[in-house]
Amino acid sequence: MFANSASLFALVLLATSEHVFGRIQWLEHNNRAVSLYPRRFGQERPAVIDELGQACPGQVCGVLAGAAISTLLAAQPECSQQDFADRIIDESRQFDAATQANMIRIAITFRQSEKNTPPDFSANPPRLRNSVFCQKAPKNAELVGLVQAQDPSNDPELFFDPALGAQVNVIRGSQANTAPFGGAAAAPAPAPAPEVTQAPEPTATALPVEGECPTAVIVTVTVTGTNPAATNTNALTVTVGQPAATVAPEVPAANPPAGVDFGRCSTPEIEFAAGFDNRRETSFRPKDAASFSQGSAQNINIITRAMCDQLTNTCQANQAAKDLCTQAAEAARVATPDKTGIQADAFNDVFGINTNFAGVTPIDDQGRAITIPGQEAPTTPAPTVTPAPQTPTGQQGGGQGNTAVGNFGRCTVPQILFAQGLDGRTETSFAPADKNSFNHGSAQNVNIITQFVCDQLVNSCGADQQARTTCAAAAAAASAAAQGSGAQADAFNAGFNIVTNFNAVPAIDNQGRTVGNSNPAPATQVPAQNNNQNQNQNNNQNNNQNNNQNNNQNNNQNNNAGNQAGNAGNLQTFSSALGGVQAPVVTALANGQFQVTGNAAFNNLRSAVVRSCDVQNNQCANAANSSGNQNGFNVSACNAQQAQCIALANASN
Repeated sequence: MFANSASLFALVLLATSEHVFGRIQWLEHNNRAVSLYPRRFGQERPAVIDELGQACPGQVCGVLAGAAISTLLAAQPECSQQDFADRIIDESRQFDAATQANMIRIAITFRQSEKNTPPDFSANPPRLRNSVFCQKAPKNAELVGLVQAQDPSNDPELFFDPALGAQVNVIRGSQANTAPFGGAAAAPAPAPAPEVTQAPEPTATALPVEGECPTAVIVTVTVTGTNPAATNTNALTVTVGQPAATVAPEVPAANPPAGVDFGRCSTPEIEFAAGFDNRRETSFRPKDAASFSQGSAQNINIITRAMCDQLTNTCQANQAAKDLCTQAAEAARVATPDKTGIQADAFNDVFGINTNFAGVTPIDDQGRAITIPGQEAPTTPAPTVTPAPQTPTGQQGGGQGNTAVGNFGRCTVPQILFAQGLDGRTETSFAPADKNSFNHGSAQNVNIITQFVCDQLVNSCGADQQARTTCAAAAAAASAAAQGSGAQADAFNAGFNIVTNFNAVPAIDNQGRTVGNSNPAPATQVPAQNNNQNQNQNNNQNNNQNNNQNNNQNNNQNNNAGNQAGNAGNLQTFSSALGGVQAPVVTALANGQFQVTGNAAFNNLRSAVVRSCDVQNNQCANAANSSGNQNGFNVSACNAQQAQCIALANASN
């Protein structure tokens, strides 16, 4: 009896000892902690992720919340958290102002959340390590200057870099990413060459027992001197229990012109290619996205404006750099043809950068090569198009009855087609007859085509005022004709003394079915003005039921967008919103500047409003590409909308 009591007492004493409680806190093997380690649970899934999941309607925020947690895991690259915060802000642009503001707030909070890091298990007790800092600039201005939080109990001298693996400790100051933004302000003077030292090997020499995990080996890497990636002057040699591995430095960038200082940014340079931002068509973008955070655009002026603005607002460049950028932007603007690599080459050449983007074949938003005037036509086969009725060629400067229509400069006389099969469509649609002069895809809404054609007369063709006036009158006639019928194309063409009879082409819906009157009258060439008044007047509703429904929906969206734009002191008066993408709000600041929501502040109203137009164009193009550029909602339509927006900005400011 006594023996049993004594045994029980000894067991209780042992079970309550501090040594046993230590085993409960840390799982160990051979006096070393194993890979199961506690994490700060409250930081493992920050509350802001749950906020994100409820921040917007539909599935967008739910998907974002599901993906957010992975960017905070230890193995994720150092910029994954910042990139995801940028993604939240990008996604917010599609929603109303209140939702957008809340999502931006959430993105800012998320960017500053703590990122998980594994402890250093070579020490006993293990030492807690900090996460390294992202070294590139964020895409969105709202995130500039923000970094992730660190556990206050971490060793301030010790960092974990996922690029080096869990077995490597990084000492503060040994790499640029151990300080926010590389610690550039306090960077030490360059050393002749980086020095790498290896910590002593662990004292344990016993081989691991079969079936057991070997003891982790921790190697501490200390690098003296400046960050090799930043200076591009020396190779970095790292020894981690293996033969030395050499990382070649990057080729240094070209020196800027004498007296020109681009501040924190690199020398401006523009690229031209297909596939940027998932676009089918060729477009322009800044080469260095870290210095110049602007998405791609088909209009090079969008890119050059953004880059030159950022030299002032972000880069802190000197006046000589700003003047040089203005000169480069003008060289790109006047270079011809538009939307070709020649414009990128012209911009880059002003900065002493020799590129050959002129050799890149321009591609439209259907993936087809575009013929450049004076060059051979591309070999890409043209799409199958239903034959159009006979179309006599118009006369420039005069026509039937000697009615002057104007001088169209570098472009041909405007003319619109109406047919089934344009751009591979099942339904009938409208398109410019000459894609070299008026490079726009097809659309079911003739107003999209006429607006683009008339804008091109101003922006690209160099047409005179008479030609512009004629185009405006022709566009109005087309809009007044029977909606969705070839009569609209006939009305437009008649304004330029071109007689067509597209009214004889049956209207077809996107299921290949004839809409309304399936037996139109035989084609006869009569002035389109008479066609507008006499043909198909009794069939307007039947012929255009589907198109009117779509147009009503678009009009409602545009009206709603316009109502929103008129509220809250919005100085952006452009209300059109293709795909539901509205131009960002522009507001006046107390210091006399003008703020574009989600973008930079500008010293004058016109620049701010134009930037708002540019942002809308990029978001519209992204939405068009995502939707497959179908049913008239494509990148070309977005570009036409942008031209209208900028024209209104120029007229109003």
